[in-house]
Amino acid sequence: MANGPKVLDRQCFPAGTVVIEQDTLGSRAYMVESGMVEVYVRNTNGTETLLAELGPGSVVGEMAALSDGLRSANVRTKTDSVLIAIPAHNLSKSMKSNESLNKRMINMISLRMKDTNMKLMQREQELKEAQKASRKHVDDVAAYLLKKQSKLEQELAPVLGSTKVAELFKPGELVKE
Repeated sequence: MANGPKVLDRQCFPAGTVVIEQDTLGSRAYMVESGMVEVYVRNTNGTETLLAELGPGSVVGEMAALSDGLRSANVRTKTDSVLIAIPAHNLSKSMKSNESLNKRMINMISLRMKDTNMKLMQREQELKEAQKASRKHVDDVAAYLLKKQSKLEQELAPVLGSTKVAELFKPGELVKE
């Protein structure tokens, strides 16, 4: 009996292997047969944001594979893993012919997008809070320095004379908007 075309390709990856790279063309998806993978994005500064940790039965890389687009995230094996590579054309063909699979994939993609949006909103809130705290710290430092400047002016006035002190110090000089 002759072998048919190879549809699925089982691949073993050691822990720490980047299987999918962000901003590369997606020609296949992967189903996790065993092990764990982590999905993350890397910003222009190189900072990584973890989006998900996925285990057996999960599919990754499907969005780019189905849209012939660029990968929106990286996927790295967290543990030694066995992944099944699914070529984009096979995934698309299977989804067209299997309504149940189509619904499950759409549901999975929707849930991931919702989860990612929630994480991004949380991250945005954290950044706003950090910015507010930083601004308060800058304001506190400016107020402290103004008090020190005022105290220094008062201490130097008898020594230098009031006209000299006014020339040396301009109130509010340290506070710039």
